[in-house]
Amino acid sequence: MLSRPSTNQPLKSFHLNFFYGHPDTVFNVTKWLKAAKQHCVEELHLSLRFHTLNPVIFISQTLVVLKLKRIDFSIDTSCVHLPLLKKLHLKYVGFRNRNDYINFLSASPILHKLHAEHIRLRSEMRSDKNNIPEEGFKSLTLSKLVRASISSMDALFNGIDNVEFLRITKGFKDQEATFIAIPLFPNLNHIELVFCNSSFHCWDGIGELLRHCPKLQILIIKKWTTASSSNEWKHPLSVHECVSSHLRSCTILNFHGSANDLRFATYILQNAGLLEDMKIGVTTNRMHLGKSQIKEELSSCPTISSRCKLSFKFKYCY
Repeated sequence: MLSRPSTNQPLKSFHLNFFYGHPDTVFNVTKWLKAAKQHCVEELHLSLRFHTLNPVIFISQTLVVLKLKRIDFSIDTSCVHLPLLKKLHLKYVGFRNRNDYINFLSASPILHKLHAEHIRLRSEMRSDKNNIPEEGFKSLTLSKLVRASISSMDALFNGIDNVEFLRITKGFKDQEATFIAIPLFPNLNHIELVFCNSSFHCWDGIGELLRHCPKLQILIIKKWTTASSSNEWKHPLSVHECVSSHLRSCTILNFHGSANDLRFATYILQNAGLLEDMKIGVTTNRMHLGKSQIKEELSSCPTISSRCKLSFKFKYCY
């Protein structure tokens, strides 16, 4: 690629999966990326060993797909400009602070799909809690975004409220955090909530999230296998609009048969008028109730939807 003559034909895809141990290779990475830019690359995949990149590399009029893994940005990212980017996948990517992260995302005004996993904001990893910049946090607007997969720690709800598909992973470090400052999601029809910690205090947060998703049709909740909750969840005073008028499928994985689990499941069964399937995945070695009790409790629950199919899957988790 580096030696071929210049051509009007764009370079469709460039993948670099690199583990380097010599200082000279740092120069080579930058040189290869500049060459890819010169050939109008449309899809770029970089997986490096926490290599620090200058964000100026990501000024491109041709990039449509960008996947970055194990990369650090050590300076301001406001120079990044990716006007044609539609798909962005970030994993183990580090930024100086939240505003640098927001700058990077804002550089793609027509972004359709976003996957952000294990984003590291160095200012928020310090012990000093007063790390909010003097100018405050910048706003984020991704008006063309259709699908997003983020961590609950990203707290980017206000920038992604047009999505139709949303996956939120609640990690180990945000055990006590709940869904806060939730905007209205007018177009959201599919949401997946994944909880990766053993302390589960989020039934109220899930209820609040449902209240802001009036057109939701598919709800998937995956709890941690050993999750437990000491807070009692109570049915909302009024049924959420999405539950009564739109919800067609509900899946709860690692269902333990706790009082809160049963309350939430019965709330859905009793109020989802268009519900077609209710899937319950039970971790057998973590159950609060026996198999037959869980089945009996939910099977005997009156359902408002005549088309609802209730199914159970029991599995042992090591």
